[in-house]
Amino acid sequence: MRTRGLALALSILLAALGVQRGEAAGAPALFAAAQARAGRAVFEHKCAMCHGRRLQGLSGPALKGPLFASRKAGYTVRDIFLFLSVNMPAYAPGSLSAEQYVSVMSFLLQQNGFPAGRVALTAQAAATSTVALRYHGPAGRRGQHDRRASDCAAPGARAPSAGRTAPRRCKPLAAGAAGSARRVDAARSRPGAPERLR
Repeated sequence: MRTRGLALALSILLAALGVQRGEAAGAPALFAAAQARAGRAVFEHKCAMCHGRRLQGLSGPALKGPLFASRKAGYTVRDIFLFLSVNMPAYAPGSLSAEQYVSVMSFLLQQNGFPAGRVALTAQAAATSTVALRYHGPAGRRGQHDRRASDCAAPGARAPSAGRTAPRRCKPLAAGAAGSARRVDAARSRPGAPERLR
């Protein structure tokens, strides 16, 4: 009887530790914290001009929040990583290093509520990951809604703080993420494919 009680207490403790890391809530740790920090720097330099410093979307789509990482969109980590590495930045597609693309992917995961772990994300792992990309809210909590980064203004809506008309509404991520994945798969089979695609 005492052994059964100890086993129950231990399982409750382990479950609680999993919740603290965000894993039990469905947000697995896929990247290291240092990668997300490096990804923020790359994002601010190469991506924020189109996607906004808070990933809220400008001329490019929002990359954070329940509208971007939704069950309905159905994206996986692989879909987004392959789309990034083939099509971004828009002014110079494919121009970043594999390490930079992985760090940006880590930053996007962090900003969508995935927790950092001890193992670094690799280009191979990102390019093959079937983990569903879902918004888990701040610090890995599901269901939290970051309005600053995910809400898009309707055409002609007035910005609440400045009273000005919003210049444009946010666009959803191009529906071509899955198409990009198919193009990358085809490109991998060709001789001389870029190293980041292998």
